[in-house]
Amino acid sequence: MLETDAISMSRRRFLKKSGWLAAGVTVVTALSYPLIRSAIPALPTRNDPLPEDGFAWVQALSDGHIRFFCPRMEMGQGSPLGLCQIVAEELNLSQSEIECVLPDTNQVPHFKMTVGSEGIAKYFEPVSFGAAQLREKLRSIAAKKAGLPREKVEDSLGGFLLPLGRQIGYGALVPSEPLVLFADDYPSSRKALPRYALLRRDKYQAIGQSWKHHELEAIVTGQTVYARDVSLPDMMFGQVLQPPTFGSLIKSVDVRAAEALAGVLEVVINKEKNFIGIVADSPLVLPEAIGAINVHWEISEELNQDQLDASLDVDEFRARDEFEHILASDGDIGAGKLRSQNAVAARYDTSFAAHAAIEPRSGLAWVRKNKVEIWCGSQDPFFVQQRVAKAIDRRVDDVIVHSHRMGGGFGGRIVCQASEEAAILSAATGRPVRVQWDRETEFQNNYFQPSFSHHINAGVTDEGTISHWQHDFVSSPILTGLVPPAIGWVLDKVMADEGTARGSLPQYQMTNRQVRYSDIRTPIPIGAWRGLGSAPNTFAIESMMDELASKSGIDPLKFRLQNLPSTSERLAAVLHRVAEISGWGRHSPKNTGYGIACSVYKNVTAVAIVAKVHIDHDASELQVNKIWCVQDSGLVINPDQVKNQIMGNIVWGCSMALKERITFEAGAVEQRNFHTYEILRHGESPEIIITLINPTNAQSTAVGEAAFAPVAPAIANAVFAATGKRVRRLPMNFDNVFSNSGS
Repeated sequence: MLETDAISMSRRRFLKKSGWLAAGVTVVTALSYPLIRSAIPALPTRNDPLPEDGFAWVQALSDGHIRFFCPRMEMGQGSPLGLCQIVAEELNLSQSEIECVLPDTNQVPHFKMTVGSEGIAKYFEPVSFGAAQLREKLRSIAAKKAGLPREKVEDSLGGFLLPLGRQIGYGALVPSEPLVLFADDYPSSRKALPRYALLRRDKYQAIGQSWKHHELEAIVTGQTVYARDVSLPDMMFGQVLQPPTFGSLIKSVDVRAAEALAGVLEVVINKEKNFIGIVADSPLVLPEAIGAINVHWEISEELNQDQLDASLDVDEFRARDEFEHILASDGDIGAGKLRSQNAVAARYDTSFAAHAAIEPRSGLAWVRKNKVEIWCGSQDPFFVQQRVAKAIDRRVDDVIVHSHRMGGGFGGRIVCQASEEAAILSAATGRPVRVQWDRETEFQNNYFQPSFSHHINAGVTDEGTISHWQHDFVSSPILTGLVPPAIGWVLDKVMADEGTARGSLPQYQMTNRQVRYSDIRTPIPIGAWRGLGSAPNTFAIESMMDELASKSGIDPLKFRLQNLPSTSERLAAVLHRVAEISGWGRHSPKNTGYGIACSVYKNVTAVAIVAKVHIDHDASELQVNKIWCVQDSGLVINPDQVKNQIMGNIVWGCSMALKERITFEAGAVEQRNFHTYEILRHGESPEIIITLINPTNAQSTAVGEAAFAPVAPAIANAVFAATGKRVRRLPMNFDNVFSNSGS
């Protein structure tokens, strides 16, 4: 055991910043801090957590509470709540005894960015391990204090039970001087460590309960502090003049009129960084000051939607037989076509899309000589830390990012550009500066979900099995969409973008299949959007499955089940269950149809959807009346939270299917607010029925994006059942269903 005075300076600084040198017991790993400027580009935090990482996230306080430095950022998905329940399970605590904190970047070691529905699936193990290790250390302290063997110290709520019924709480076990343990002292403890989150499958105390979010009351009463609510003494307000089109460069600028305005403190210009910003004493001054700047822009290319569609046109790539990546090549497509009795060839397209989070991003920066502080909401505060350091040429170690809850993220807040802008303005003025983006800035200057263009040629044998499956598609890189252009083209040649390809390999048996794609970079900034490629790819696959079933005269549910491999028991189970709760096979009234679709998100979470639609010809409306969903995401930590996530997925799936589309003209976004970029309204939302399958002894799997993918194809298949017309392009509406473009 290492004594407190033997802690290295980096560890000591870490413990002090986190508050652990004040009082507490914790278990931490060895830490390293970046101290120098780096020529390496700032990159998102990508490493998966190790079990030992959990040591740094839990702390026992002298009042008996447990402080949990949550390694997941909160943007409405609720994973901090589920992780708190795991902590509570290991330490025998109630919800009120856990203090959940979104940590600053100097309070914990680096952890992976909050993406990919990984909050519970990948953090269950380290959080459980760290909390259990803390519990057992406290048990040892209790045994020593009572002069008893460890085995005589039994578990009790909030502490331990000693012989003769004596209770001892955790608070009584926290020494006045911190006792710090390190992972190196426990090389084999994982095997012997009792883990209640794994052992109490039938007797959970916290796991499986529908705890309410610890911030719920604060959110609904307006007490939660978002980044835009933070205020500092002597704070100023900033705004950056954004380029009018993608790739526009400053040619010349005249800021004299802006500088002359009352309230303007400074105009900051950096032509090398293509940066013009205003600092003022009031946010009300900023619009007029920005409007007073006279800029001549050099516009490299006035990109429009037709050009983008042509560069991402699957038919053009098929004509050249030119695809960068082969994801699957099995059997003999030609032989499969010879066996086919019913074949279909079809093209499916989805649109560019925006994140459209309710809260536009905000960043507050205070740049001082030896310290830079940032207040923002981001899915990767350590990435923000790196980017801010580069933007103002400071050491990464100088920058502290204070994390805040986000009002929606969905992949769109991995960076917080407003923080970088605020840091540049603060560095120029020496004052704290807050930059608040508005809705129009969000739509034009954030990154986007790319469009997808698919072509599938597939067939069915007389026996109802899939004879061949030839699937080609084109989109843009998603996971590597934001890397610098100088290295982007190299990545595209040596690796397939897993985000673009996500969900593109069907879960069905196919002896003869080929899946190819190209990820083409365009001037449009591309990045993570909910589910990445899973929803566009599932739309194409599940639409084709429905077309094959119809062409073969087989019920769509039966056709899917018939073509599932024997190893897909969980997918088969959700299909059977959704058919049962939806009354699949019932007679449909005129102009009403039922559609089914399914998927296995990231190969772990099985979801099946049935959608009911009605076509109102008098009102020229396509209405989604009801959606049934059955999901198997393994061990459910919080049933209400999981259902809430599924409901959010379903509503967004309807929005993707019926509403959302970004287009570009003259190098800029055409939709700048919710009156032109429509999302599903409350009155348009369907009735939603959700059933969870919670298999015994299964691990928790991805929830946050799993139910999203099959919603749109289920709706499209229901439209066919109601009208006999196929929807092959999203978004759909009454007009394009009953026109050639929609069928």
